[in-house]
Amino acid sequence: MSWSSRYLLLLLLPALLAACESLSPAECATADWGRLGLQDGSRGRSDRSADYYESCSKAGLRVDVATYRAGRDQGLQAYCRLDNAITEGLAGRNYGNVCPAPIDANFRLFHDAAYRQQDTRKTLVRLQREQENMQSELRDPKTSDDRRRFLREQLSRSDRRMDEARDDMRAAENRLDRMARDLRRQAPY
Repeated sequence: MSWSSRYLLLLLLPALLAACESLSPAECATADWGRLGLQDGSRGRSDRSADYYESCSKAGLRVDVATYRAGRDQGLQAYCRLDNAITEGLAGRNYGNVCPAPIDANFRLFHDAAYRQQDTRKTLVRLQREQENMQSELRDPKTSDDRRRFLREQLSRSDRRMDEARDDMRAAENRLDRMARDLRRQAPY
């Protein structure tokens, strides 16, 4: 998958997930709109009141948008902390651009650094798995000589990619460590 395709998927994913998570009529009838907003905000979700309105209005039920948004704003206060940006990035969760302007740029910076670290770690694990598969095939007595030559060439290239991935991971870890140290010095965040 190309970089542009991945980027487009990342942009569309929150909207696709939100569309899949509408409420049933029973859920609309018993919804605690403040609690639902708090949950959405604390999970870094975008404002889904329009989605809820659409699914609940079909059942003739009302959404308390003001209460939902007040709860979401409260949840965002917990979510939009720079230490949480690190946690979210290291967990591989995408940032949906939900934090208020004063913190958004810093949240994105910390999130991206943490996301980069976990992404480089995943790349390294993938490369190690590929190497293990190639080495296993090399050990197989049924592997042809031509295939063995090809696998050795691929392993040599893979070694270089592994070295690059290790360097990238160390650089990402060092950057995130520096940022986290600076964050701890500036507490509260």
